[in-house]
Amino acid sequence: MNRQRPAYLPAQRATTTVIAGLALLLAGCGGSSHTTTTVISTLPAETKTVTKTVAPPPPPGPKTSIENNGTYIVNKDIAPGTYRTEGGKNGCYWARLRSFNTNDVIDNNVGDGPQVVQILPTDAAFMTRSCGKWQKID
Repeated sequence: MNRQRPAYLPAQRATTTVIAGLALLLAGCGGSSHTTTTVISTLPAETKTVTKTVAPPPPPGPKTSIENNGTYIVNKDIAPGTYRTEGGKNGCYWARLRSFNTNDVIDNNVGDGPQVVQILPTDAAFMTRSCGKWQKID
C-alpha cells in the first residue's frame, strides 16, 4: 500500500516549520539544569486530654409535702406556704415553732378531720403528729 503525503501549500509548510522551531526553542530554554522539587509536610497527630469538672447538682429544695410525724425545718426541710391535710381520726396535732424548742409555739391546733395551716418563711419549724399527709396548696 502506498501512502501519499498530503500536499501542503508553501504558506502552510512555513507555519508548521515556525511552530515546530518555537516548540523546540521553548523546550530547550531551561535545559537540564532546572529541577523541580515537591515538598510534602505532614504534622504529627496531636492528642489532647481535656478534663472538665462538673459541679454536682444542687441538693433538692425544700419539700412541698409532709408525709410523716416529725419536726421539719422551714426553708430547709419544707417550703413555707399554706398546707392542707385530711387529718387523722385520733386527734391531729400540729404546731408552728419560733425556734427548735417544741415548747416555743407560735400557733398550734388539735383536731379531727381536715386541717389547714399557713407556715411563714419566718417560722423556724413545723411539728406534726397523727395528721397524715400534708400537701402545699398555694
